[in-house]
Amino acid sequence: MENKPTMFQHSMTWGAITGITLIVYSLILYLAGQTFNKYLGWISYILLIAGIIMGTLLYRNKVLNGFISYGNAFLTGLLIVIFAAIISSFFSFILMRFIDPTLIEQLVSTTEEKLLNQGLNDEQIEMAIERMRKMMVSPFSVNLGLLGTIIVGTILSLITSAFIKREGNTFERDT
Repeated sequence: MENKPTMFQHSMTWGAITGITLIVYSLILYLAGQTFNKYLGWISYILLIAGIIMGTLLYRNKVLNGFISYGNAFLTGLLIVIFAAIISSFFSFILMRFIDPTLIEQLVSTTEEKLLNQGLNDEQIEMAIERMRKMMVSPFSVNLGLLGTIIVGTILSLITSAFIKREGNTFERDT
């Protein structure tokens, strides 16, 4: 009898694959000096979507014999996102805190420029920048990145699950 992975095991594997893919992409952006490029940053979401879809489809087709409910598809995608978010957020913290702390100053400069363009006065900008610096050097920044990725990933999993679900006749299904 073949041992099939549980949803948790499968999601952990695909979360790790997705998280490592996001780290590799982040390193490419970092080495190219494009860490804060907004448009290239959207590719991270595409990679996250690809990880959710591929991981959930493989779970449906290889483990569940081609059938998966919306709820199980969503849960699989969400678990993939959680594991990927933990891995990639931890890497981002290490990168900005220990490998290249100057990235924080680059982010501050980019943010300051955006706030100026929005028409905020100097006092408002200074308060926002001060708050941002305090958050960026604390482990709390990992939690924010993690939470943000999980929120976006939850929405993406809700959407992708609608397309991935495939419920067959329960009498014909191999259980």
